[in-house]
Amino acid sequence: MSLPHIQMMTRRQCSLCDVAAAVIEAAAEQGLCSWEAVNVDRDKGLLVRYGMDVPVLVCEGKMLFKHRVTAEQLQAALADIGSAECGA
Repeated sequence: MSLPHIQMMTRRQCSLCDVAAAVIEAAAEQGLCSWEAVNVDRDKGLLVRYGMDVPVLVCEGKMLFKHRVTAEQLQAALADIGSAECGA
């Protein structure tokens, strides 16, 4: 079973993005997920879709969180994803 991969839609100078990144990084360090930051300013389609509405956490094409996420919320979402992958 592979780790869930999170894409965090972000922009420069986004303080909420900095907080979300720290939460995701902590989960990644615990071996719960992998992740990448995606700067929406570099892709016109993403910029139109998300604009100033960041951070947005996406996993397997599904939006998990928008604007704020706590460690507990992310861990619960990752556990749900892991259960779904195992057929539960």
